[in-house]
Amino acid sequence: MQEASNQKLIKRINNLLERYEISGDITYSIQEKDGIYQCVIRYQKDNKWNQFWTSTGYKAERGNIRNAKKTADDIALLFKQKIQESKSANKNENITLFDFQSLAELNTTNYNPNKTTKADWDFYEYMEYWLNKIIINSVEADTFNGYRRQVEGYIKEYFTMKKHKKLVKEITADDLDDFYDYLKDKNLSNASIDHYNDNISSAFKFLLKKKLVKYNPTKLINPIVVSTVEVNIYNMADIRILLDILKNDIIELATLFDAYYGLRRSEIFGLRKEVFDFDNNCFVINHVAIQNYGKKNKEKLYFRDKTKSKKGYRIMPLFPNIKEKVINRFKEIDENMKILGEAYNHNYDGYLFVYDNGDFIQPNYFTRRFEQIIEKNNLKKITPHGLRHSIATLLHISGVDIRDLQYWLGHQNISSTNRYTRSDYKKQVATGNVVSKIFEKTLIN
Repeated sequence: MQEASNQKLIKRINNLLERYEISGDITYSIQEKDGIYQCVIRYQKDNKWNQFWTSTGYKAERGNIRNAKKTADDIALLFKQKIQESKSANKNENITLFDFQSLAELNTTNYNPNKTTKADWDFYEYMEYWLNKIIINSVEADTFNGYRRQVEGYIKEYFTMKKHKKLVKEITADDLDDFYDYLKDKNLSNASIDHYNDNISSAFKFLLKKKLVKYNPTKLINPIVVSTVEVNIYNMADIRILLDILKNDIIELATLFDAYYGLRRSEIFGLRKEVFDFDNNCFVINHVAIQNYGKKNKEKLYFRDKTKSKKGYRIMPLFPNIKEKVINRFKEIDENMKILGEAYNHNYDGYLFVYDNGDFIQPNYFTRRFEQIIEKNNLKKITPHGLRHSIATLLHISGVDIRDLQYWLGHQNISSTNRYTRSDYKKQVATGNVVSKIFEKTLIN
């Protein structure tokens, strides 16, 4: 919002608050009026719902709705803040010693009853603010969706209950321990509960950085013991049986990239024609396709021109048998384009893993199909990620240096800031030679 418009809006809100006592429980929405997107705030006055209309400044045209929603978020937040300030101003300005001692026990650096900070906000409202105003700009969309499910899920469910509603400054380690016990009753694992704790901790770190609270209560909770989950792996004989069963199956090639290279699922389905150098027998991992669950648990697909981390970018040697299958698949794709003509879906041109009509093969489909084949053929239970662990174990047993193994897998813990150089690629080729030997003979029975 522009400064002039902002001041005008503040004046309107203050005039309203001077005349009426308004509940902090508000809702808001976007509505169109006179060709302009309006922010409509519903608030309670004398136990009756009323509406406060104000323009977002954006015309009701295609492409403006996102900006209008962001402005509406800011307007609603300002409305809430002014309500809180109004309530604080109506309190007795002469703070007593008892009042001061009570405030000193709270997690706030603000002892001025006529001033409010984010430490004075309702805890859930602050977590909502942290989600949509702070963390949203610092993580990828798929990661943000995980945060959103937590905040708008159990955090909202628990901390909006009347008996659990608290201000930020009132939240203690005991409150969080009670919340985590609530999550356990919902059958969440300790690993999932630990993620909740990490996110709440991040929200308090922001307040600490701004010097609005005195401490981070997540640092005082009872320890959350997260047990290590053992991942099933295959030996070479198991892998051979699986690959024989998968011959000519739609997920055969994806499984080969998984078994030989230990690629992450997102890296496999991010492979495009442009990353393959058939003359020099190599390919580059520099693009990923991620599928997870967005709003209302609907599957959503993301493409990113970067890997999970800088360490994930790497050059890999292209094995002859896989090279042949990749070349043949791209030839089939070209033929399908000619045969289907306008009926062919060109939205995913260049990608290796597409159906014959050009539709993208969903990563989640790969996982489901993989699990079906394992179950149908009574094979030892394993996931696609388990194949990544399998090749890592086989390479390690075969004598590959742990650092070279980390390069091969593009592991996040590699302590290197450089992208892969030619010397690094030579190490990749050496590791690749070991992979070739592994697939030539069974090393583990």
